[in-house]
Amino acid sequence: RPPSQLAMLATMRFWLLLAATARAAELLPDFHFEGGEEPEDHFRLGVEMGSAYREAIQARMAAHEPELKEMLAYKPCWTAFQDLLKTHDQQVPELLVELEGIAKGAGVSYQSLLAMSLKEEIGYFAPPKNNSALAVPDHCSDYGMCTKDHCALAHNEDNDLADRKLFVGYVRMGKSNFTVLNYAGDLLGGMAAFAFNSAGLAFTLNYVAPPSCDTQGLGRNFVSRLLLSSHGWEEARSVIGQMHAAGHNYQLADFRSRRLANFEVSHSDVAEREITEPFFHANQYQTLAVPGQIYGNSSAHRLARVKQLPVPSNAEEALRVIGDQGDNSWPIFHDQYSHSHGDLSDWTLASV
Repeated sequence: RPPSQLAMLATMRFWLLLAATARAAELLPDFHFEGGEEPEDHFRLGVEMGSAYREAIQARMAAHEPELKEMLAYKPCWTAFQDLLKTHDQQVPELLVELEGIAKGAGVSYQSLLAMSLKEEIGYFAPPKNNSALAVPDHCSDYGMCTKDHCALAHNEDNDLADRKLFVGYVRMGKSNFTVLNYAGDLLGGMAAFAFNSAGLAFTLNYVAPPSCDTQGLGRNFVSRLLLSSHGWEEARSVIGQMHAAGHNYQLADFRSRRLANFEVSHSDVAEREITEPFFHANQYQTLAVPGQIYGNSSAHRLARVKQLPVPSNAEEALRVIGDQGDNSWPIFHDQYSHSHGDLSDWTLASV
């Protein structure tokens, strides 16, 4: 490869080395795959992932299965699920094939695996008492900056203990070559702590929730899976701008052009915020106006706590902020210590 590309890849590998799984997480063996871009390659990718992490996926599905079955037994949820399935079959059939492969390799129900991938979207149609998918949208935090001296992004990957098993995947599919820190049983990049590709693009993700779901749009996990194969900033922006069933937040980095931006999406509305001075994001819309957006105490408390802390000027200082536990009930970083001191939220599985 040309020296410039080798230098870029070395930089990205160094970036990967900064990732650390927290004690709450279990890091599984690495995953390697090389194939083309035909439907059979997508299926083989899924089968090999499912087979590699069969026990982990089965354990994760066993933890989620009762809630998924209850949701799908409720008619509005089932109808929404069928509508979403139709939308995804029309727009991203190759990704459904990947999920089918994961289900086959892991020996789990394809319907349940797909429902888990679309759980946050289906949850909009659940009865209020069971609307757990929307009850506490408090997953993940980011602190980014791209000043003349430092261009860095610090991310906390927060989730439930049932989702604690992660792996690093190194995948080449045709012209796409990407690396992810991913959840076992999910689409690559769909539920990922972070991802980057050989085009020099990288991203992290934060949950945000507009007030409604439109089943004509794609699930957030499917959009971020597509983002892995972007070959430039404009293509990535186009992928992010696709109609979402609900919404999502993306931190997009470009190693080649030294660029960082925050994208907030609600259905077909997108706000792009170029990041220069330090900017913290949690689980609520901060740039895009979304009346009736849904967010919980954790996000509000994290944003309030960050305002009390010194503004970081480099990556190390940003990591210190996302490791803060000054708010006992709703800290930024969640671990055994925070939970033994009153933490009411979830767990930080990894930081990068």
